[in-house]
Amino acid sequence: MSPLKQTLVDINNAYIFFCSSIYLGMFWSLHLFWFPNYPSTLNLENYYDAIIPQTTLATKFFFITIPIMAVAIVIMLITEWKTKLKWVPILWAPGLLIPVVIQQAYIETINNEFIDGVTDEARLQELLQEWMYLNDLRWIILSIMWGVTMYFFIAKAKPRYWKNQT
Repeated sequence: MSPLKQTLVDINNAYIFFCSSIYLGMFWSLHLFWFPNYPSTLNLENYYDAIIPQTTLATKFFFITIPIMAVAIVIMLITEWKTKLKWVPILWAPGLLIPVVIQQAYIETINNEFIDGVTDEARLQELLQEWMYLNDLRWIILSIMWGVTMYFFIAKAKPRYWKNQT
């Protein structure tokens, strides 16, 4: 592969790592710092400001970055197809799709109920528990995918990887 082409492939793969790192940071922050406090600190008067502006911004951000990441994963699959690391982009297909499906099929319904206005404290707590559970599923999947991506870069840096490629 030409040096220019290799550089473009490296940038492509770095973008995947960049996105997985943003995902990782966001979900670990939610899990470690916000979720433990939500059930005891959020109520009918303050839940909206603690959840909706942030999720709206995140949705807009990921609406742009995720399709680009999907294309980058396809490029990674093409460039790694004949290597021992082709399993990385293959694993990324469900690793990216499942969190998106959880968001679109389940979390958006809860977000919409939050946006419409929750008027019952018991319902708010029920929605928060479900919302946190679904986001924790995404946290687990995306943590695994970050690890897979880190493995990819570590493996590519090892001299034995390059020795075994033809």
